[in-house]
Amino acid sequence: MTTIHNFEELLEAASRIQARRALVVWPANEETFAAIAEARRRLGLRFILAGDRRIIEASLPADAGTEIADHASVDEALAGAVELLAKGEAGILMKGTVDTATLIKAALRPESGLRTGRLLSDVFLFEYAPREGNKLVMITDGGLNIAPDLEAKVQLIQNAAAVAHALGNANPKVAVLAAAEFVQTNMPATLDAAALSKMNERGQIRGCVVDGPLALDNALAAHAAREKRIGSTVAGAAEILVCPNIECANALAKSTTYIGHARLAHVIVGARIPILIPSRSDSSDAKLLSLALGAIMSAVG
Repeated sequence: MTTIHNFEELLEAASRIQARRALVVWPANEETFAAIAEARRRLGLRFILAGDRRIIEASLPADAGTEIADHASVDEALAGAVELLAKGEAGILMKGTVDTATLIKAALRPESGLRTGRLLSDVFLFEYAPREGNKLVMITDGGLNIAPDLEAKVQLIQNAAAVAHALGNANPKVAVLAAAEFVQTNMPATLDAAALSKMNERGQIRGCVVDGPLALDNALAAHAAREKRIGSTVAGAAEILVCPNIECANALAKSTTYIGHARLAHVIVGARIPILIPSRSDSSDAKLLSLALGAIMSAVG
């Protein structure tokens, strides 16, 4: 695949993919229905909508590529979704107005067949406008893993690198973030960052280049890295930002949207199929972009 550098290229690439159907659990708001309609039109994506038929039909025009699995309640929709997943009926799972924890708990029931033994983690993408070339930067993990230890961070990196590979970036640059760029024994995040960097150097983490600890400024901005005299291929050019905990990752990701007004997409990887957990407050554009990302991840398996 040619490297995808921005969201318009992401949409274009997704439109050329024969992705399996997306299963949306309890779609019930305007933004979700608008994203589904646009994904049908622009991406050719097919859907199974598990929810209240009356709400769905009142909000979404009938379409040959959309099947409705009628359910009277959220609990029934979740149970029905598990049955569909067990039968292999969908290649993407997306939440509608169900909360994330409830969807993940249902999706990971043994009977769904989604478990792989890998850690599940959320990979958030935004466009870093000042950068030339590849503008897509990933943040992990602001959605699932609360306080990842060293081994969990290894898997966060591997999951994010898998998303980068699916987007055509064969050797993404990974910055392990901390509040400072020097190892300090009273700052555990810097110790983990240094260990991850060395593990990558020794071949224990493959398919990417890892460096850390790096503060956010010298991870993203080349002039900040130069000013601090940090000699690294990652510094100033990071494409994946690994945060020390969920609070840092969640706040950083949301700041790109609510402060930086950047477009966004995100996907949970580590299960048998990609899982999409757009916020109920996300725009239809964010949900569309997440569906495009899910389509690409579904196609690569």
